[in-house]
Amino acid sequence: MLGETFLQGQSLFTWAGRRRNGEVWAGPGEPFYGDLAEARTYAEVEPARNALALVCLKDPERARSAVEALAASRADCKVLVTTHNGELDSLTGENVRKVAWADVLGDQLEMEVARLKTTQRVTAVRELLDPGEKVAILLQPDPDPDGIASGLALRAVLRRTRATAPLVTFGAVTRPENVAMLRLLEIEVEEIAPEDLGRFDRVAMVDVQPNVFAGRCDRADVIIDHHPEQRGFGARFRDIRSSYGATSTIMTEYLRAAGVAITQRLATALLYGIKTDTLFLDRGTTKADVLAFAHLYPLANTNTLRRIEKPELPRSAFRAFSRALKQLDVKQGLACVHLGRVEREDVIPQMAELSLQLEGAEWAVASGLVGRDLVVSVRNAGYKKSAGTVLKSLFGDIGSAGGHQAMAKAVVPLKAFRAKYGSTRSETIKAVVKDGFLGEIG
Repeated sequence: MLGETFLQGQSLFTWAGRRRNGEVWAGPGEPFYGDLAEARTYAEVEPARNALALVCLKDPERARSAVEALAASRADCKVLVTTHNGELDSLTGENVRKVAWADVLGDQLEMEVARLKTTQRVTAVRELLDPGEKVAILLQPDPDPDGIASGLALRAVLRRTRATAPLVTFGAVTRPENVAMLRLLEIEVEEIAPEDLGRFDRVAMVDVQPNVFAGRCDRADVIIDHHPEQRGFGARFRDIRSSYGATSTIMTEYLRAAGVAITQRLATALLYGIKTDTLFLDRGTTKADVLAFAHLYPLANTNTLRRIEKPELPRSAFRAFSRALKQLDVKQGLACVHLGRVEREDVIPQMAELSLQLEGAEWAVASGLVGRDLVVSVRNAGYKKSAGTVLKSLFGDIGSAGGHQAMAKAVVPLKAFRAKYGSTRSETIKAVVKDGFLGEIG
């Protein structure tokens, strides 16, 4: 009689049950036999680390006894138990999830198993960070909505406040939509220097990896991100899923697995994080992103979202657009434009977004001078060569560069650009950027 299934890796199963008239289970994997309600039945089984037990017994009392025996024998084992009409409502536990029999044959079972795995990640994160009196939740310089929302969600998962788990960054928030997000959702992001991390007991990075900090912070206790995984850094725990469209999706899964109530404020932030990083589910989107979006949407304040998405722009931004549009052209599918000096950095990515709409454009590159830096923003149709890879190849040796498949950004000190190319005149910058991209994507 089939009792439990221990899942080892992806395909090896071990079955537990009782012999009946000498009958032996003929299913996959190695069988073992014994009383399912006795802890010793499971003591000699050696499933892989982080094993999952699936309890499928029609008798609710036998199912309860089996779960309790499993917990007594293997406290770290995750248990998914099937129920009928709320028969096991009183059965609780951090490692136990219940799913209705009717859902076992559908996608719900796969989702519940995935949620158990996420519960394990939540436990690992809490065990690493809980001992710290003060935890720094570190975001990328000039953090975007996905990073901000993910940091806010991690704080909720840790059950902490801004006093014990502040959101910190090495570069202030500048883009108008992001500033509006902080103001309207009452989120505080503190700008600190790298040496200030010394006053924290633990460091968690969300939506970013250490390579972005160019040696200013080369390790963390916890890293949760959806960008392509980089090398050369240390982390006690890392959850990096480059297939996901947003880190906010990962954090939504954490919140749901941990049973944390998602407030309207947090739902609005996470929904905006997913929306901006996936272009409203139109770029680099997975089933997980869609499910997270669907879960968050009814909980969010859409009126606040609209106010965040349409912040005021200064007249100088429109003057910059006007100058740029006069020189915009397309060559071999590349729309390239240099804005010159701009008052605000956010004008540059907005120009790149607009340029990609030009007929015949498959790539759009906009550049501009902000303070002492050259900022380059890239967009493509999403199915081309990775924008982040191209930009890193062109400017990674003299500045900070990287991003996603369809969007990327580089920040290059003008001094470094001048040292390599001899000039920072507009003609030189546009020629370097244009020729470099044509060489990479041609």
